Amino acid sequence: MSIKQLADNTTKEILKSLANDVDQSDNIAWIVEKALLTVLREAREGCVDVVNVCCSPDRDLAHKIADELRMKEKALIANLSSLR
Repeated sequence: MSIKQLADNTTKEILKSLANDVDQSDNIAWIVEKALLTVLREAREGCVDVVNVCCSPDRDLAHKIADELRMKEKALIANLSSLR
């Protein structure tokens, strides 16, 4: 999903939420968080694919890099969740 598509989808969800009730800050925060997580997951998957292709002779290195990416994703998700 492109950034433009994600922004459009997120905007539509926020506007739909606002149409239901003006005081929806928690719901809007969740929509934005969900959009950020979507981008993060897609970026991570792309990085893992690239690592596996470029490091195929050294599978151990590829796995270490993929594990590091997963740990950083978990840390980012924890940080985003704490903002709620």
